[in-house]
Order: sequence, then C-alpha cells, then structure tokens
Amino acid sequence: MADTLHFERYEYKYFVPEERAEAIRRFIRPYTELDEHARHAPDGRYTIYNLYLDTPNFDFYTACVNGEVDRFKLRIRWYDEAAKGPFFYEVKRKVRQVIVKDRARLSREEFRALLRGESPGLPEGAARDNLTRFQDRAAVSGARPAVLSRYTREPYESVFGDYARITLDRAMCFQTAESAEMPGDPRAWTYVDGAPAMDGVRCALLLELKFTRDFPRWMSDLVGEFDLERIGYSKYVSSVFRRLESSRGGADLQRRAVFGG
Repeated sequence: MADTLHFERYEYKYFVPEERAEAIRRFIRPYTELDEHARHAPDGRYTIYNLYLDTPNFDFYTACVNGEVDRFKLRIRWYDEAAKGPFFYEVKRKVRQVIVKDRARLSREEFRALLRGESPGLPEGAARDNLTRFQDRAAVSGARPAVLSRYTREPYESVFGDYARITLDRAMCFQTAESAEMPGDPRAWTYVDGAPAMDGVRCALLLELKFTRDFPRWMSDLVGEFDLERIGYSKYVSSVFRRLESSRGGADLQRRAVFGG
C-alpha cells in the first residue's frame, strides 16, 4: 500500500495448501517481516479491492489468456471496505517476464471529481502523468468497468539486501462491475479460490515471490524446501472466466480468447 508510483519486478506464483502456511512463516522468519501496513492489522492481513477495466470484447482478458508477450491491465485499487480511499489508478504491464506498474494516487475527493468528468487537480509530476496514461489507454481501447475483485493479503518484505517481497493471498472473489461506483454489492461476491480454480489444491492460498533483480537465495531455498511448482495465474483472468462461464455467450467468448478470432 505504499505510495510508490513505479514498479519493475518479477513475480513468481505458486498454489500452496493452507495447512502449510505456518511452516512457510517459520521458514521465512529469519529473512522477512510483515510490511508496515500489515503489522497493525488483524492477523497481519489486509483486504485489497481491484476494479478492473476491459473492452466490451474483453481484449485485455484475451491477451492474458493467449500469453501475449507485451500486455497490460487497467485497474483501480483501494484497501478499505467502505471505499473511502485513497484510490490507485494503475496500468500494470507484463513485458515478457517483467512486471511494470505505474500508478496514480487519488483521494476520495479527487476520485469523485474524476467520475464527474472534472479534473482531479493533481500537481505536475509522476502521479498526473500516470493518470493521463491510464486515461489515454482507456479512451483508445474503449475500456470500461468489467470486474470488481477482493482478497485478503498477508505480506512480508525482506529485512536485508535488494527489494524482495512474499505475499500470501486468500479468499479471492469477484463480482460483475457495471460502473465505477464503489464499493459494490456485499451480497454479490463469487469465490474463485476453490479446488477447480486452484489446480486441484483444496483450501489453497496463492503465494507470490516478488523481486527486482536476481532471485534471492532464501526464496530459492523456500521453493526447494516446499517443492513448490511455479504456475501462471491471474486473479483477473480467473474472475472473468467465471463471469463469462455463467453468462450467455460465455462459451463463445472463452473459445475466442483461447483460439483467437
């Protein structure tokens, strides 16, 4: 939740049974600590909300499913159930194996102004530039709100060396989004963390290893110790797949996403 406006890093993902979480915590204890936002949160976790935009034909989803080497997502992120902000407008690109994320931080007042079609009045600098890029991509592609996602995160950061971070995500769910009005319908969440979506792992959590340069030795040891198998997984793709699966024409859109056309 830090206000860093630009990231370039690698992200390796793994499915892990919930019953192994405590052993993982013990393993990483000499190398990490809870990040500053989780230290004061219940159970060392906080909730993340993402409003994803996509085109009417789900072109961003299709690019992810087809594994295009240079693809991006547009999303608005916040961290509180009442959606009081701050809100982070993010362009998240994947260029081959590197994740590049640019974001702009908006207060609730600035966010509401933007929804009314007014300028949020951001000062010159990276935040305003990143917001402009977000708006330009959305305008050119015709992107609009598509999916609202939610999950809880247990985050740790390295206590030495270069930037390195490990997160454990749980309770991943979504609902269809028709507008940018927050925070969504509390009765409309559909969970996507069951065994069929998590490679057959029951009560699974999503473990992510994030780093900027060389793969840290302790992360390599963690992968070996727990015999982790790296997977390609996207919360957004999983959510959209379920949305399309349950809607008319979903099968056709899924087929087009996988096979093109």
